[in-house]
Amino acid sequence: MSCVTVLRPVEGLGLDPVRLSALYREFGPAGAERRIARAVSEMALQISALMGFYNAAEFNDFARGLRSLRRLADYTGFAGLSRVAAAVGECAVSGDATSLAATWERLLRLAARLLSAGGNIQGLSG
Repeated sequence: MSCVTVLRPVEGLGLDPVRLSALYREFGPAGAERRIARAVSEMALQISALMGFYNAAEFNDFARGLRSLRRLADYTGFAGLSRVAAAVGECAVSGDATSLAATWERLLRLAARLLSAGGNIQGLSG
């Protein structure tokens, strides 16, 4: 008899405290939070588009969308999300379907965590 273990990985977003501090210094708390919330909304739209490109195997548009997602993640200090988006792009270019599927699912898990918080960075640093 074999036993199947289901893994449910939880990964932090890898927040960049230097970038976040710079946003708060430049725009003040309210301004920084508005910019982060707006960027998170844009990321949600970008991820939705990426899902369509991935499902339709439109990998040129997929790669372009990943670059846009990375720019938004870098701007808002979500460095871990940016790194994973870069890894997804590398897998898409390499043509390794298994690696692409795995890294894509990883990106979707991180994005879901970010979007469920609604851009509230409190408690997301894990």
